[in-house]
This record gives sequence, C-alpha cells and structure tokens, in this order.
Amino acid sequence: MSEDRLTIIDGDCDTAAVAEYEETRREAVRRGLVGGGAIVAASTIPILLRVGKAFARAEGDAAILEGAIGLELTAIVAYETAHRSKLLDEPLAAVARLFRDQEQEHADRLTKALEDLGGKAPPSPSPQDVGGLSAVSSQEDILRFAVELENMAVIAYIDAHRRLQSPALLKTGTQIMANEGQHLVVLRQALGASPAASVPSAFEAGVDPAPS
Repeated sequence: MSEDRLTIIDGDCDTAAVAEYEETRREAVRRGLVGGGAIVAASTIPILLRVGKAFARAEGDAAILEGAIGLELTAIVAYETAHRSKLLDEPLAAVARLFRDQEQEHADRLTKALEDLGGKAPPSPSPQDVGGLSAVSSQEDILRFAVELENMAVIAYIDAHRRLQSPALLKTGTQIMANEGQHLVVLRQALGASPAASVPSAFEAGVDPAPS
C-alpha cells in the first residue's frame, strides 16, 4: 500500500458489527477506494477501543452511557481540532463547528442521564489522545477522518440498542444515531459524492467507506 492511502490497521474486534466494519475497511483499502494523506491505525483511535470495550462488554445502562459519553467527547475534540486547524474552507469550517456543537449536545444529554443513575462522566480526551488526528494535513484528510468517527458512532449506537433497558435512553440513542447519519451524508457530499451516493444504503450500518 502506497503512503498516499489512508490505511486502516486492524484492531481487536469484540462485536460482529465491529468485525463487519473492519472487513469492509480492509476491502476498501484493497480496492484503492480510500484516498487521502493520513495514515490512521484503527486500533489506536480511542473511539474504536470504546466500541470494543465499553459497548460490547458493558452491563447495564450506566456503563453503556459512560461509553457513549466517551465516544461523544472524542468526536467533540476531533471537530474542535478540525475547526481550529485552518485546513478547512469557510463553509466546511462552519460545518465542523456545527457538528462539534451537536456532539456537545449529545454529551450533555447523556451526561445528565448518567448522573441521574448515580454515575459520573469520563474526562474529555486531549487532541493528542485521539490517535491519528495529528496525522491529518489537508481538508480531505479531515473529512475522511470524520467519516471514520461517524461510522463508528453509528456502529456503537446500533450495538447499544441491543443492551439499553430504559425506553427513554433508547429514544435518546435513536435520536443521536439519526443525527450521526445526517453527519455522514454531509461529509460524503463534501468529499464529492453525488446526492444519491451520499445515501448509499436504506439501512445505515456505519460500514460504508468514504467516497473515493
């Protein structure tokens, strides 16, 4: 694989959803569909570790909420870093700011729910904690990195839906997952996908690679 490709290096798979995602990413790399200058090791992105450990192994709503908050905090840091990077043109910088604010709303709602259960939210990571983020060096890199994050968010919430017991939390998770799917459509279009290709499946599963 040449160094001008975005390489996803396999990490541990604790759920069928993560396994399917990583197989899809491997196939995308083999077909040369994933471009950009960043080299991202999937096993080093904290969001992937949280999917594998917090979601797949969580027992009870509080543990799942803690994992979801960690996911949202990671996304906030990624979008804030993207917004501050000066690598995005003005319209996309505004998109990064909007997505950051929406992820913050998600985190705030989930944190309130966790506190109501007697739990405490995990600390927010620093940009240095988000593996691969420091490797981005262009607008395209940022967009492709964001697609990876949003895909994993969708996978995480799909998996969480199998475990959550509270109807109220199921509703909140559904609303958040729908919003992450909206983010994916915008990101795909920003990468040049046609309107039809921006919605590649009738059932979003978080496994569709970024458009080439």
